[in-house]
Amino acid sequence: MTALIIFAACIFALLLLFAVFLFLISGRRRHPTGFRFRGLYAHRGLYSNKTPEAPENSMPAFHRAVEHGFGIELDVHLSADGELFVFHDENMKRMCGLDRNITEMTSDEIFSVRLLGGAESPPRFSDVLSLVSGRVPLIIELKCEPRVDPSPLCLAVSATLSRYRGEYCIESFNPYVVGWYKKHEPSVYRGQLAERFFTRGKHRKNGAALFMLENLLMNVVGRPDFVAYNCKHTDAPAYRAWRRLLRMPTALWTVRDADAYRLAAPDCDCVIFEGFLPRRDGRRT
Repeated sequence: MTALIIFAACIFALLLLFAVFLFLISGRRRHPTGFRFRGLYAHRGLYSNKTPEAPENSMPAFHRAVEHGFGIELDVHLSADGELFVFHDENMKRMCGLDRNITEMTSDEIFSVRLLGGAESPPRFSDVLSLVSGRVPLIIELKCEPRVDPSPLCLAVSATLSRYRGEYCIESFNPYVVGWYKKHEPSVYRGQLAERFFTRGKHRKNGAALFMLENLLMNVVGRPDFVAYNCKHTDAPAYRAWRRLLRMPTALWTVRDADAYRLAAPDCDCVIFEGFLPRRDGRRT
């Protein structure tokens, strides 16, 4: 009898833990209606870093994506003097050969550098919005380190987008960015970025925080409308629970060839791709 009671208590405890887990990772059920979350999105535009003519997150790359009718995923930073620029990395070295952080540079300094040594500079967010002009939907990633107050970036992005009439959503690895939108801009479709961080040894020093993010436990902060997960990590328990048990919207990134696209497309609502032109049947164009 005692063994049976212990067994029942263990089962109850496991069920309770699972219920708590689902509560923590769950998102918003009543999504805003201003964004249709589906389709194909060109990662940082339809770009090629092999030549400097249309590098990632550049005006030519965005123009090409619009011409092909693909949605666009892009990245936004706030400069030292409060301007929004579209650029992926925190540091400028990989794309511009300058070992400085973009958030510590002024607008004039950012405009003075060139992407891959070509003619293009990191573009202003407002200029990208003018180019796209609502012709394709946007997934806008807000780049904000966890140690930084997200309010200035979120306020600047929100103010700029208040004048934009196209379809867009926001996403971030930083759950406090998503939480800011939950509190201040609930009409905006919002997403939490995640992946299996512990496949990368350099991240282990932030173990507790990254464990929470990997397993979507920080969703309780922002109650996202969707999760954008690394396409190589769809076997992660948290992703499976979000997608299959909670039946919530998902995007997968970054799909880099037709074979990966064929695998990813049935398991998500949005595919974020680069390096090839996908077709709905998964073949290369």
